[in-house]
Amino acid sequence: MEATVTLSVFHKQYQQEVDDYIIEDIQFTGHPREAVELAEKEPDRHAILILHGQALVGFFVLHGWAGAKKYTDDQHALLLRTFSIDTRHQGKGYAKQAMKQLPDFVRTNFSDIERVVLGVNRANYPAQNLYLRNGFSDTGRRVIGAHGEQYVFEQLIHC
Repeated sequence: MEATVTLSVFHKQYQQEVDDYIIEDIQFTGHPREAVELAEKEPDRHAILILHGQALVGFFVLHGWAGAKKYTDDQHALLLRTFSIDTRHQGKGYAKQAMKQLPDFVRTNFSDIERVVLGVNRANYPAQNLYLRNGFSDTGRRVIGAHGEQYVFEQLIHC
């Protein structure tokens, strides 16, 4: 049976769990601690927790137009960035469940959003597979990121 997770906007009660979050391979993502700090300074960034029960198992950011405009011309888009599953919780289906819940979460919390976009490094095959198997499609667009070429994927959010 797959693990059941919920998505939640960051709450201060999870600050210690965010600080203790472990990512062994940080090559393609950032640490949630820094992402939360940026989200507190920039209202266009939304830190999102992936919870299993009350335990923090994963994390990502939904970034508004300021972030999304590098990847799309659609001003009704959010950029999914800094996605990760805590190393201690990998391999349990949490990432897949989070991706399956993403469209409903966006519809509920960001009613004006029509699509979610992301850039995934061309060398990050596990992430590409995760996104493509869970509602995202390759747009064919490419951008250069901090660690090289990124494929631009998107998922339409139907109202």
